[in-house]
Amino acid sequence: MDALQFLLHPYAVDAFLAHNWTSKAIAISAKGQHRFSHLFSWEQLNDLLNFHQFNYPDLRLALDEKVLEESENERLTQWCQQGATLILNQVHKRVPAIAQLAAELRQILGFGTQVNAYSSYPNRQGFSCHYDTHEVFILQIEGSKQWCVFQDTLKYPLPEQKSASQSAPNDPPYLTCTLQPGDVLYIPRGHWHYAVACESPSLHLTLGIHVKTGIDWLEWLVQDLRQQEEWRKSLPTKCEATSIGQHLTSLVEALTDQLREPDLGYRYRSYLDSLGQPIKKYDFPRQAGFDQFPQGIDTQFRCIQFQPIQVIALPEQEGFRILVAGKEVVLRGVTTTLVEHLFQPQPFTGRDVLDWLPGYDWEIDVMPLLAHLIAEGILFVETGVRDG
Repeated sequence: MDALQFLLHPYAVDAFLAHNWTSKAIAISAKGQHRFSHLFSWEQLNDLLNFHQFNYPDLRLALDEKVLEESENERLTQWCQQGATLILNQVHKRVPAIAQLAAELRQILGFGTQVNAYSSYPNRQGFSCHYDTHEVFILQIEGSKQWCVFQDTLKYPLPEQKSASQSAPNDPPYLTCTLQPGDVLYIPRGHWHYAVACESPSLHLTLGIHVKTGIDWLEWLVQDLRQQEEWRKSLPTKCEATSIGQHLTSLVEALTDQLREPDLGYRYRSYLDSLGQPIKKYDFPRQAGFDQFPQGIDTQFRCIQFQPIQVIALPEQEGFRILVAGKEVVLRGVTTTLVEHLFQPQPFTGRDVLDWLPGYDWEIDVMPLLAHLIAEGILFVETGVRDG
């Protein structure tokens, strides 16, 4: 079960994409199962507040439909005692289990992800009715919270088209639900909503999917055009024989040719994939060359997770060029079988590598190869927790 299936279970992914994604909110009951207890808890919230430094607005408070000023963070405890909602942004950068979920969803959906944490107190509304400019999954961790979701008034709002500049709908909500621990609520971007905690304190995660639009694609294309001389050339002056209209016509023809390039979509998708950063970069002391084979030949390894990997064969079967996470590594004298297995998501052992490289010596050939990939942050030694 992948991350999207896990979030939506028991609702089918195909049904969700056909009937809800970007168009209609849906609440999915966990039927009493605390499915997200491994992701976050009150204890982890307290650990973040006690042992990590958060600056405004990554740490902020909201009460009675207003976001409090930055200076009020100094009185965080007092405001929470009065029922303020506490918001911690970007917890996916601080909690490994959340980081893994966000990274896997980024890989599945192809768009950036961000996870924020919210703690709320009974019968007090933090934010006013508003909409978000990204897709939202609400993961209820503890307590219960009632949500009201309304139709959109501006279809598919862009990031700069905030709800503060729009009028809230007058119609009643089309979805009202109370989330219990383990439940999920999906809210499309542009759909107005608000929430109020019920009888007990509420803790939930908001997982935002920052989708790209045709506008984003055009902005990327413009950056691509900046590299071409004809697009940087000055437009004709009023004194020149060539009119500005003629010049623009030639540019339109050039643009039309570029838009017909068969790999245009692939190049944009590759660009989007390149924006995702690995959730794990460091693994010391192993990356410094120590304790890389704690179980010898039976040590387990795993390739860097949730990152697109490009494998390019070198000419004359000399080896392969590996592109991943902004790194480039050349592997010479290795087999296609090795490359096909090495960069799969499943873990493997040194003994497996010997099977993929028949005739190679463990100490002379294989250990230096694996040590090099560990030092580059492409392979990680398995320690009982899934690496990425």
